[in-house]
Amino acid sequence: MSKTPFEIRLELLKLAKESLFEPIYQKRDSLKDEFYALMTDENKGQVPYPTMPNFPNTTDIIAKAEELNKFISQQ
Repeated sequence: MSKTPFEIRLELLKLAKESLFEPIYQKRDSLKDEFYALMTDENKGQVPYPTMPNFPNTTDIIAKAEELNKFISQQ
């Protein structure tokens, strides 16, 4: 059974979101791990919490989906 154009676009949006969010999740986890590794009982409250990277917005996700669609649609 083939997918409808709507289903294909939805899949592209999901793939675009995953590809943009995954590096952000990894970076945030890494920053949290570094923060907790630096914190000890003596310096608790003195180590600043790291600035976390922002997640992509809807415009970024749509742009990535369009990029993926362009690649997929090549002949």
